[in-house]
Amino acid sequence: MVRYMSIWFPYLLTDRITRSRLELKSVAFVLTAPERGRMVIKAASPEAMKQGINPGMTAADARAILPELKVLDHKEGVEEKLLTRLAEWCLRFTPIAAIDPSNGLLLDISGCPHLWGGEPLYLKAIADVPTN
Repeated sequence: MVRYMSIWFPYLLTDRITRSRLELKSVAFVLTAPERGRMVIKAASPEAMKQGINPGMTAADARAILPELKVLDHKEGVEEKLLTRLAEWCLRFTPIAAIDPSNGLLLDISGCPHLWGGEPLYLKAIADVPTN
């Protein structure tokens, strides 16, 4: 039986930023890019999302909601590069891994879980990967 796993990274881009800039870990911030003459939010940190700031909003609307919002520039293509690196890293768990833009991966896990002692242990091995 063919089995697939979908892994979703809801804060892929903002997590990447906070790993290198620890001072932003508990700060509401967004990544924006120009779109049709306005700055549009491409990614929002968990703290910004808690305040009602969501991707797709304009930076001006977001700042009206949260004046202290930190706005950073989004670099085009970062998501794809990051997802590609993650997919390549996941090849230790499956022979086939593909990116699922904009924030996910698809893994063909057919025939793989038994190598880890069953599906629960396989899923745990993937989820418990060290983050350093």
